Amino acid sequence: MTTENATNGSSESLLAVRGLKKHFQVGSGLFGRNKLFLKAVDGVDFQIKEGETYGLVGESGCGKTTTAKMILRLEEPTDGTFEFEGNDAETVGKSKDLTRNYKSNVQAVFQDPWAS
Repeated sequence: MTTENATNGSSESLLAVRGLKKHFQVGSGLFGRNKLFLKAVDGVDFQIKEGETYGLVGESGCGKTTTAKMILRLEEPTDGTFEFEGNDAETVGKSKDLTRNYKSNVQAVFQDPWAS
């Protein structure tokens, strides 16, 4: 898969993620100036078409779990968006039917590190 194909949020995609970011404030300078942020996720783009399974892999601490939490709507992104079946995250969250459909179709399976 090329980067171009992965980032084009076409109408064919079941889930399209664009520019997803999550920054956590970890401190600030003297008198609250110069806030310090940890960039847990900084610009993730991908799309998943119907029938595909997607594996998010990487080194420890690279933002895999944070990315999954944002897609599962357990964390609010700092920036970026994602669409499910052509509906943006805000629309999905406001409709009971869309939310029910989203929750029944989007799932994360976390690997047990001790079993691997």
